[in-house]
Amino acid sequence: MRTTQTQQQVAAPTPPKVPAFANAIMRWVLRSPFSRICDTAVVLLTVTGRRTGRRFTFPVQYVEDGDTLWITSGAGPEKTWWRNLVGGAPIDVELRRQALHGTAEVVTYGEDPATVEEGIRRHVARFPKFAEKLGIDDPEVFAAHVRNSVIVRIHLAR
Repeated sequence: MRTTQTQQQVAAPTPPKVPAFANAIMRWVLRSPFSRICDTAVVLLTVTGRRTGRRFTFPVQYVEDGDTLWITSGAGPEKTWWRNLVGGAPIDVELRRQALHGTAEVVTYGEDPATVEEGIRRHVARFPKFAEKLGIDDPEVFAAHVRNSVIVRIHLAR
């Protein structure tokens, strides 16, 4: 007699939602003389809405690799900001109080799982507490997180 086992799908951990006032405080800090407190880990992105044309500026964690910034949207499908960058879009970046321009490239798990996994690994290597906090040091939880994430690579024009 043969038995089949159904594997239980591991849910991807979702980073906690950041309140709007916290983003406002972080924007102020990153533009102030106190920016050194967090500017090696957090960058300001300004994204233009494709339909509305409105500009949104918000802080995100980043991993820097030469002229490329790797940004992880850990709750990929639930977030909307990165959708304005699909297909390659110009983006404004405030990195260590320096205004820069670049081109953003969005990579989803469905398009390129290896690049999404690389982005998550880079993020975990740069921010080890991130993995610990979300429990993604477990291989199954890590895989679920990768499937649920979106990577935005920004190629800076310096």
